[in-house]
Amino acid sequence: MSRVLTSQRFACDAPSHTRSMKLFCNIDASALAAVGFALLVVMMIAPQPHHGYGPDLPHVLHPVSMAGANREDAMVIAVMRDGAVYFGSDKVQPSQLPSKILDRLRDHTVERRVYIRADARVWYRTVKEVLDGVRSAGVERVAFLVDQRGP
Repeated sequence: MSRVLTSQRFACDAPSHTRSMKLFCNIDASALAAVGFALLVVMMIAPQPHHGYGPDLPHVLHPVSMAGANREDAMVIAVMRDGAVYFGSDKVQPSQLPSKILDRLRDHTVERRVYIRADARVWYRTVKEVLDGVRSAGVERVAFLVDQRGP
């Protein structure tokens, strides 16, 4: 059996002369500012893309780790989807690659390996021109950078 208590008064049932007609709007914006600041710091620290956009690398099941590709003095050639070729951050023609590579190899501390980041949808003809340029510079150690396919 349930009883309804009607004699109990709630705060919202107070007489109208005791309630304030003002509305209180107190939003604490410090938490929002803290989140915004944290996102700003993360965006500043995060590595920036190479050229504004990068090649969409092919996906493989069992890639081999290439720690040398992350070195500052690594010779990285990016072949974009539209056929543009970048040596480091400089846009070059495939025919200019041998001279650029030989200039870098004059420094004896540079690893004699070239890393190629070729887009998965680039024409093979463009990649072959890049490989011919690398081989004509005398570099025999070439590594293709890829992404790991997810399980």
